[in-house]
Amino acid sequence: MTPPPDRTTVLVVDDEDGIRQALTRFLTRLGYQVLAAANATEALKYVGADHPQAMLCDIRMPETSGVELLPKVLAQDPDLAVIMLTAIDEPRTAIECLKLGAYDYLIKPVDLDELEVSLLHALRQRQLEVDRRELEQWLAREVAVRTRDLEERTTAIEEIALDALAAARDWSGTEAALSKLAEELGAPREELAAELKRRRG
Repeated sequence: MTPPPDRTTVLVVDDEDGIRQALTRFLTRLGYQVLAAANATEALKYVGADHPQAMLCDIRMPETSGVELLPKVLAQDPDLAVIMLTAIDEPRTAIECLKLGAYDYLIKPVDLDELEVSLLHALRQRQLEVDRRELEQWLAREVAVRTRDLEERTTAIEEIALDALAAARDWSGTEAALSKLAEELGAPREELAAELKRRRG
């Protein structure tokens, strides 16, 4: 099995101390850094302060359930890879969690091999989403820069062409040149003609 990337942090959220400790030991042996929270309040603090990449979360917890916690942590960090831990009689709740943005759900008692595979897949999916978004942002910036450069070059071409036509007052090809310039620049011919007239005084 591929080891987790360096400094990958997993947050374990469960109100049962024994389960938190067992999962912490297991994940630490796999090479993850582990944070452990006993309730939703602690979990939200960890997500805000430590920015873990993944979270294992029990569904049934006192006060705030895992189902209620899920949209709150994803609101803080939409990239968080969340795996829910559920009792065997809660399939509807587990499916609800998937609709809310969880990557997977595992039945308690958790099969550790299954957990290892699910966590790796969740982290890979998370990284793909992060990379895709960064690529889209880079492309958007490139398009904006190139569009601005093109607009600046187009403006420069228009200025040079109109100055040249203004200087060539008696040239017989002025009307044809104006039409061609309007076509190439995608500009209204009437506006270019009015600007040319203004420059000629």
